[in-house]
Amino acid sequence: MNFRAGHSAWINAAIPIVSAVFVSVGAVGCTQVNTSASEATADFEAIAATTYTWQIEYVPRGNTPDRPNDRRLEQFESTQVVNRNGIRPEAAGSGPDEKGLWWPVLPPQPSVEEIEDRQRPGETPRPAEVVKSVDFKLTFNQAGETKTLPTDYDVYRQAVKAFEKERPLALTLGPQDESVIQAEIQ
Repeated sequence: MNFRAGHSAWINAAIPIVSAVFVSVGAVGCTQVNTSASEATADFEAIAATTYTWQIEYVPRGNTPDRPNDRRLEQFESTQVVNRNGIRPEAAGSGPDEKGLWWPVLPPQPSVEEIEDRQRPGETPRPAEVVKSVDFKLTFNQAGETKTLPTDYDVYRQAVKAFEKERPLALTLGPQDESVIQAEIQ
């Protein structure tokens, strides 16, 4: 047997073993949590805080393409509304959007005086723009303790669906139990 053939056979035999090790190592540090079937909708809460924020980019006068990072962002007035389990919040200004999220009323646009007050010498403000952001969290009961952890849109949507169907959730927590990375309706 030549070296290449023997080496190739060894690599092909080792791939499934190495893959299994990576999969098992990836699962280490993740915790499984089940919400209660008898109190399914009282045992968790899907939260999506939607925010509108006015933002202005200030750029140096004479900004050249070779120095694109010489800019500064300033945030002005913002408004926020908290979505809970997909139910329309009283303070919602619009929605639901294509992702089922309700949004706040648009905050007042910054005045010329506010824009000029934050402008530094040698800068030019660009037009004001509204930045949309969402912060997803899931509150649940784990061993008698209420926890609120950050999550993503997919987990939020699964929790909303479970709430609507009055079903419990099986949650997978991320490393060191610092986030919810997966939710499955039971």
